Amino acid sequence: MRYGYRRGFFWLILYFIIALIPVVIGYGGKLPDYRGFLLETGVVLGFLGLSISGLQFLFSGRFVSVAPAFGVDNLIQFHKELGIIGVVFCLAHPATLLLADQEFISYFDPTENLLRALALSAVTVAMILLIATSLWRLSFGMSYELWRLGHGVLAFFMIFIGITHAFQVGHYMEPLWKKILFVLFFGTLAYLLAHTRLIRPYKNKKRAYFIKEVVEQRDSCYTLSLVPHQQERLSFQPGQFVWITIKNSPFSLQQHPFSISSSTEDPEIKLTAKALGDFTSAWKKLEPGCRAFLEGPYGSFTLKDKPCFLIMGGIGITPAISILETLKDKKDFRKCTLIYGNENWEKIPFREKLENLQSMIHLKVIHVLEKPHASWEGEKGLISKELIGKYLPEEVNSYDYFICGPEIMMDVAELALRNKGIDWRNIYAERFEMV
Repeated sequence: MRYGYRRGFFWLILYFIIALIPVVIGYGGKLPDYRGFLLETGVVLGFLGLSISGLQFLFSGRFVSVAPAFGVDNLIQFHKELGIIGVVFCLAHPATLLLADQEFISYFDPTENLLRALALSAVTVAMILLIATSLWRLSFGMSYELWRLGHGVLAFFMIFIGITHAFQVGHYMEPLWKKILFVLFFGTLAYLLAHTRLIRPYKNKKRAYFIKEVVEQRDSCYTLSLVPHQQERLSFQPGQFVWITIKNSPFSLQQHPFSISSSTEDPEIKLTAKALGDFTSAWKKLEPGCRAFLEGPYGSFTLKDKPCFLIMGGIGITPAISILETLKDKKDFRKCTLIYGNENWEKIPFREKLENLQSMIHLKVIHVLEKPHASWEGEKGLISKELIGKYLPEEVNSYDYFICGPEIMMDVAELALRNKGIDWRNIYAERFEMV
């Protein structure tokens, strides 16, 4: 087993152990009388829900020591799914208590305790909003920046009310030592959030970049060329990505991830994106000299020692360009196969660059066009498992496989590779649509 996967297993075990800490604190020491299975289950659900929700600050923190073991796209998906589970557990806490004893409805009665009733009612609404906006952000018409702000505020409010509620009820949290341990546990998690939102941007403040030029590519895509202000250019591996803030200050909610599309030997950092949302649509209007801040690099979607088999779609080609450009600059002639899907011939980003690369490194490009022109003799339609199987090498596990592009294409490609007996440890996927 590779070191990265041993480390990944270690982090998973550690996560579940940490998630149980609030339960151990609550049920530690001298316990009050047992009140029945259903009621005690509701209490445990509350502790677990609060703990899992607090641990979300770890996986939203983009810590380099954690991400390589799993891949950032997997961490984001893990963050999303565990976040939903945490909130569901918190919502199940009062529901289960009410099933055990309807007298608990008094906690929501403003005539008994107005502040408590308002707080618990508000946090219930906050939890529902947290799930709804996370699952259906686009349906609500929320910008990424607005969602990110609301997401953080709702999550912090939920944790704060949960801790306050546990202390006020006091059934299991009466001893002072329990309160101290509870505060230390969630205070540590709050520090992780502060580190991401405040400390890291502060450190990044002195490492500004400037936009040297904006180059238009095919299919409404634009490439930003960035140069460091005074510091050395950040070091990265081909295929990695960075978070970019295009502002005069790094303290901004306007932070988005983009794969680096330049070689590791290039003195500039190049990022390429399609003008789709508000953020990328503004790139064409950027002037040379605009200040930007980069955080990273991140990602395990990186060049290894084996030959490469790349399955890309549209602007998802950017990490592959970084990989192929690096191979060219380092005069690395390992075998590479690229299956590249696009709508038509005129909308292929980096088309000319790929043509040149085929003559400079050991690269075979298979273009797949959804709407080909009349004289097109290449592959047509969408990338399918049959098409992928057609071009796979004989010794399938002698290659590393890289997949990036539209969500549907990636699902098809991953399943096709697994069905061909390719070891999952040789498959790397990068998904940004969930961000």
